[in-house]
Amino acid sequence: MLDLVFLGTGGSMPTENRNLPAIAIRFEGWIFLFDAGEDVQRQFETAQLGLNKNMAIFISHMHADHVLGLAGLLLRFSLLGRQKPLKIYGPKELIEFVKVNQSTINLGTTFETTVHAIEPGLVFQEGPVNIRAFPVDHRGYALGYEFTIQKPTGEFLPEKAEDLGVPKGPLWGKLADGESVALQNGSTVSPDDVTGPAPKPLRVVYSGDTRPCRSLRDAMISADIAISEAMYTVEHADLAEERGHSTAKDIAEMALESGVKLLILTHYSPRYFDGTAILEEGQSIFPNTILARDLLHLQMDKYGNSIVIKSGLMPPTKDQT
Repeated sequence: MLDLVFLGTGGSMPTENRNLPAIAIRFEGWIFLFDAGEDVQRQFETAQLGLNKNMAIFISHMHADHVLGLAGLLLRFSLLGRQKPLKIYGPKELIEFVKVNQSTINLGTTFETTVHAIEPGLVFQEGPVNIRAFPVDHRGYALGYEFTIQKPTGEFLPEKAEDLGVPKGPLWGKLADGESVALQNGSTVSPDDVTGPAPKPLRVVYSGDTRPCRSLRDAMISADIAISEAMYTVEHADLAEERGHSTAKDIAEMALESGVKLLILTHYSPRYFDGTAILEEGQSIFPNTILARDLLHLQMDKYGNSIVIKSGLMPPTKDQT
């Protein structure tokens, strides 16, 4: 299964019920964290994501509300004895940001920490997981991310394996995972010989902060889940344009055009109290829209055939304005 957990959903400043942007994807022993807003370390523990998992962090841009929690998270991992290496990806300024924290607040880590300055394109690959960065239109250099799981083969067909003389056991597993195998008689069996067509990839797209732009619309085409900021309603479209953000209407229209399965709106301004106005504007255009709340947890089978909302949709008691 794939788990998607919203650790922070606020825009610009934290409120009583919403921390700043941070979204975790948990899949096959890995944690992929997108942005690291203030106090992500506490939310990380509340969500019980684990401190010593294989992990990579992806920062969308170097604005304070998306990166101030990174130092605290690294410190927490060190204090609690993390050992596994950690890779962090983002704009080139991220390297200096981490160096300054290391030199000024004694932010040493107990584990190998590598920061990568990235450009648009494929930035991470591990097994069936690929993560691609794409440019978005914010104030300064900013990225969105496309998270893809591509199973190398379709359904394993045991009767075909038996017909070809492949003994039941580990060789079946290798073929199902996309590896060719050699048999004792000297022949080679390829995955295509014993599996059905590969399924379409599961795709989760995260925008970071952005005005409406073609690169985001293109990334969203046929996405299983699109996660986007919706800082304002159309009432404040002038502020959205001025400050490099989108309205809920903007994003919902792109989701409709792009054939997205599920749109999740996040990073909305505290001026909208509980976010009802944001949600209503989005749903009026693209009905399959939900509003992110802190600790909202969605669970999917690994290729997007089902999406189950596990928690987090109850509205907060109040939100600061």
